[in-house]
Parts: sequence; structure tokens; C-alpha cells
Amino acid sequence: MAIETSPIVRASVCRFSDISVGEMKMAKVGDHRVVVAHTESGIHALDNACPHQGYGLVTGDLQGELITCQWHNWKFCVSDGSALVGEEAVRSHRVEVVDDEVWVEVATPTRQELRKELWPSLGRAIDADYRGQIARDTARLLEIGVEPADIVWHGLKLAAPKADYGVGHEMASAADCLASVDLFDGLDRTLPIAHALAGISESTRGRPAYVVPPGDPSVDFQEATESEDVDGAVASLLGALAEGTDSETVRSWFIDVVSTHHLSYGHGAIYVQKAFELLDQVGWERAEDLLPYLATSLVYGTREDTLPYMVKAINAIECVDLEAMAAAADRADSRWDGGADLREVLLSSEEAPIEACVNAVLGGAGVAGLLDSVSLAVSERLLRYDSAFELDPRSEFGWLDISHGLTYSRAARWAWDHMPSPSTARLALFAAFLCFDTGRLERRTGVAEMPSAGSPDGDLVDAIKHGRVDDAVAIAATGEIEEVGRVLRMAALSDAAGSFIVSAHLVKMATASWEEAVTTSSSLPLMATARLAASPRRERFVERAAIEAVRFVGSGTPPLR
Repeated sequence: MAIETSPIVRASVCRFSDISVGEMKMAKVGDHRVVVAHTESGIHALDNACPHQGYGLVTGDLQGELITCQWHNWKFCVSDGSALVGEEAVRSHRVEVVDDEVWVEVATPTRQELRKELWPSLGRAIDADYRGQIARDTARLLEIGVEPADIVWHGLKLAAPKADYGVGHEMASAADCLASVDLFDGLDRTLPIAHALAGISESTRGRPAYVVPPGDPSVDFQEATESEDVDGAVASLLGALAEGTDSETVRSWFIDVVSTHHLSYGHGAIYVQKAFELLDQVGWERAEDLLPYLATSLVYGTREDTLPYMVKAINAIECVDLEAMAAAADRADSRWDGGADLREVLLSSEEAPIEACVNAVLGGAGVAGLLDSVSLAVSERLLRYDSAFELDPRSEFGWLDISHGLTYSRAARWAWDHMPSPSTARLALFAAFLCFDTGRLERRTGVAEMPSAGSPDGDLVDAIKHGRVDDAVAIAATGEIEEVGRVLRMAALSDAAGSFIVSAHLVKMATASWEEAVTTSSSLPLMATARLAASPRRERFVERAAIEAVRFVGSGTPPLR
């Protein structure tokens, strides 16, 4: 394999006697612009372009041994280009004075040399949550041919050990962002990658790393997670991976764990789906750097099925013959046409309609048909959500609560597709419960009207950007599913969401709704996401937290769920 060498250009840039101490000059070395600075320590040369946004350092200020870029006050040491104020260094160049001539030598780094510089630089940017530097380093890495999966993985590997109580939204969002890279070309791929890394950085900045225990394959993974033994679950997993346990087996362990309990209001199953989709993209050999922290999140997850409002549904599920459900013929092998009726039951029932869902599965829908109805029912629920409640800080309910119904349904379908079994049949019933639970506001306040008929013509991104909700829904309803899905996935990566948690949900919803629209051959999921994207949203939750705090401290009562 040939070793790449650095192209070197050397040029005389000025006479030493013509540049006094405290002065700077801009010069060209070949096609490269440099700033030459004379200080008490000698003559120095740096790239003229400030690494922040490219403004010329020669237009800045030289004081002592520091050059200040006056556009944003970044300060660089002239001897080596290191940043005293700012996110990253500027490149310095070798200078030699010969017979009153100042010679500057510019060596263009090779790709190998750039990689050696850029990986630590990107790591520092993620540690510090410097989003500009994250984006710049991402673009530089792409420019020298680094694969997007390797860039995203670099961030996840650094940050996963520092995620509070295991990986969460930042990992799930990264998986969907990485899957969206193919929607972009060339350096434009920076956007989804930078989105992924910014979420990772924001969620883990300043956190201590969890030190994993040594692997121990003698520990039972399921028992350790059930008993909330974090170290035991991680040791079991690492021991199994070290022994070469295959991805299908390990995936089945995680699916069994999230089907034992309805974990973290549905997030448990979603995180498992996204972690394994991510490993499909970056390679199974990286599993030991991610799955221990997924196991951690499941151990710490809330067992929602133990909470009072879910007990009745759980009691009903425990009476179900899950093996019969799993063995039932799929809708594709029957003449079942009860999807619309089941959707209506899911939307109108006063109790979680577990029996009706089981009867539908056994009557010809199959588990996949049940999930179709759940997905479309939740989409309808999103379309008729009364958005007046969204901006009421006293409301404990919002867009994100309903969106979990759709993304969880997708996760249950993913699990069923990979492992059709009694466990994943139970996940489908959990999805039905969550669909029912997304209607708790409707059951208190009544059902709001669906969006009015907007114009089906026009640009979907423009309708979303300018809050034309009815137009956005109409365009999504009449557009081709693949194209609408593509546009929504790209629109989710814009800066329309001001907080990471909302951005992560938009990305997750756009991905899940496109996948569900393709699976069900219905535009309803895309219409729901278009409405969510175009509607006013609660972006921060400080006011609501303050209201809850005042109520709790003043009265001792919990919020109304």
C-alpha cells in the first residue's frame, strides 16, 4: 500500500526588514493564503482564514504573541496556532529567514494526517458541546472520504458511557439521522450527521462515564435485568459477546426483556429497535460499545405495567393465550377486512380493548393486522388532537405523548418481524394499550375536529415552515408516499425544533410514519407527522415544571396524568 505524502509549497513572502514587530501581512504561498506576523519572539505564519467562519486574521488585532479575530474574538497563539479563546486551533506553518527574505513553507496534510488531527478535534467538540466545531469537523471528515457511519459511531462510542441511566433519545435520534444520510449528497451529508452528534453531545456533556464490569457469561441476562442488577446484566452481556454469541440471539434477549414489562412509557422497546438498527448500519463488531448502555437503560426503566392505571389492561393481557396469538394467520393469508372497525374500537373505547384486539388477531388480522390498526388509529388521534392544549403550561399532555403511540407501534412491528413469538405478540398488545392511553385527554375534554381541507398543491416544506397546518396535511394526504416521507424526514432535520427533546421526537416520528405508511399503504401516518411538524409546539418545559413544583410544594399532590 502506497504511503501518501504531503505536498509542500515554499515561497518568499516578504522582506524581513519590511515587517516591523507588531505588524501583520497577508501573503500567498502557492494558492494558500497565510498571515505573517512579526512579534518579539520572531516571525510566524498561520492560515489567514479563522477556523471559525473563515474571516481573515490579517484584519484582526496583533497584541504581543496573540492574534485576535475581531469578528468573534477568537484568540490564537502565533507560535503554534493554538486557540486561547475559541473552539479550535488555526494551522501554523514553518518560517525561515534567509538573507532578509521571509520564506514560508506550507505542507498540505495528507488524509491520514488529517484523520489523526480530526478525530481528537471532533471528540473535544462533542465533550464541550461546540456545535459549530462538530459541524466543521464532520464536513472535513466527509471531505477526506470518511464514512458517515464511522463519524456517528465515533460520537456514540465516546458518549454512550456517559449517558444518564443508559442510552436514550440521543442514541435513537442518531440511528434515524444516520439512516437519513442517503437523502443527501456530498458535503450536504453533514446535516444529518451533525444533528446526530449535537444530540449526543447535549445529552452527555459533563457526565461521568460508567465503568463496565468484566464479562461473566454465567449470569442470566433476563434475571439480572428483572432484578434491576445493572452490573449483572452488563457482565452477562459482555461475557456472551466475548464468547461470540450471534446478533440474533442477543437481539432476542433484549426483545424478551422489553416484552416482560411496558418499560419507560414505551421507550424501552423503541430504544432496543433503534440500537439494533444502528448496529445494522455500523457493524455488529461494535456491539460491546453500545449494548451495555442499552441494558443499563432497560434496568433503570420505569415498569409502567405496575402502575395503577395500567393494571386492568395487564390483568387482561395475562389471561390471553399468547401462543395462539403468535400462531394466528396473518392478514395477508386471510380475508379479514375489519381494520376500520378495530380502529374505531381503539379510538372510542373507555377501557383498553384488549379482548377486541385478541379477537381481531385470531379472527384473521394476525399480529401484523392488529399493528396496522393501532398505527392508523394513533395517526388519526394525532390529526384530531386539540392543539390549544399544547401551549397551556398547566396541561400534562401534549404532542409527544401521542407520538409515542406511533413510534412504539413501529418498534413492536420491528420486534414481531424479527422474532414472531408470544413475547412479541404481547408487545403488540402493549401497543394497543398505548394507543388507548394516548386518548386520555380526549376522554376528559371531548374529541376535537380533524384539520380542515387545505390546498393539496404547493410545497410541503414551505407549508410546514410557515405553519400552514391544513395545507401541510392536504399535501401529505395527496402526495406519493415515498416522496412525502422523504420530504418529512429531511424537514425533521431543520432547526424548526428549538429543543433537543422535541427535535428527537420529530426525527423519530418522521422515520416511523414513513415506514408505517409504506407498510400499511396509507398516508395517515404521514398526514399526522405533517400536522405535528407544522403546528405550534411546546418546545421547553420550564414553565410547566415550575407550575408542577409550586403545586407539589404547596399542596403535596402529584400532577393529574
